[in-house]
Amino acid sequence: MRLRDPAPSNPVRCFATAALLCLGCTIGPVRAAPWAYVTNQGSDDVSIVDGERLTETARVPVGRSPAGVSVSEVAGRVYISNPDGPSLSAIELSSGRVVAEVALSGAAVGIATSPDGRRVYAADWYAHRLRVFDAGLAPVGSVAVGHAPAGIAVSTAGDRIYVANRDDNDITVIDAAGLSPLARIGVGEHPFALALTPDGQRLLAANVVSNDVSVIDLAEAREIARVPVGSAPYGIAFDGDGARAFVTNQHADSLSVIDMARLEVTATWPTAEYPEGVAWSPRRVWVVSWMEERLQVLDDASGRPLGSVALGSNPRGFGKFLSHTAPRPAAGR
Repeated sequence: MRLRDPAPSNPVRCFATAALLCLGCTIGPVRAAPWAYVTNQGSDDVSIVDGERLTETARVPVGRSPAGVSVSEVAGRVYISNPDGPSLSAIELSSGRVVAEVALSGAAVGIATSPDGRRVYAADWYAHRLRVFDAGLAPVGSVAVGHAPAGIAVSTAGDRIYVANRDDNDITVIDAAGLSPLARIGVGEHPFALALTPDGQRLLAANVVSNDVSVIDLAEAREIARVPVGSAPYGIAFDGDGARAFVTNQHADSLSVIDMARLEVTATWPTAEYPEGVAWSPRRVWVVSWMEERLQVLDDASGRPLGSVALGSNPRGFGKFLSHTAPRPAAGR
């Protein structure tokens, strides 16, 4: 199933209990190099990658066709959407084990967490709803959004939730406390990924059909610019101060670098084939390649390839997949 246009076949409510493929894990120290948790949609698991050594240290079986990912350092978990389960899974960062799962009636694609780690938000593609869970994946509520909801972003204060409605070409703005829709903001054609600037003032939407990125002023609740990028933009990430945005272009095998002050592309870097998920850490850009099934690392100033690591089958990494709190083999193992 392609995440860009999910169409799960034979959805079921059952899912296997996941188990980590390496045993005996304890929490690792906070360090400069991140760890990556990449969803592998073709092998039904999540790769845990040591970003310092560029090695895959484990694969965690989850539900069917995992796609979305959201790391919450505060909750100590990484949350996974499994569209073909359909289900959600929670992996504990300190152990690398699946500690919670919940079956869904629809197919969740995008997934995000609140800044305080108390809420998990999942976009139900077929029911056209945003579903809300607590940190243990117990259902809390839901709210209607647009058609084919995909990417989700949460405000820095946690009081607003933004959902990309792919088939309606707009964004639903939701009051997090009351779970009520507040506004709809028009964007480009088929918005998919969303990303909030670090200062929380602007929202970017990757429009996969119009091949551009919408820039939304959140104070004014309107689109203020549309930046042309490559073919089929899929993922978005910002650098530390929000001066640059990095956008993967699925069909162009490239990464567009957007200057956020000028709102224009200042560089286009080649990537591995069919780039999807993207993340940033100091001096590094991390790109998930669906076709080559690897996580590629680029220098964030030049785009020069620095290395890569093999992943599972058909990796996605749709969402926040980097963490600085990660499992490692326990002493003596």
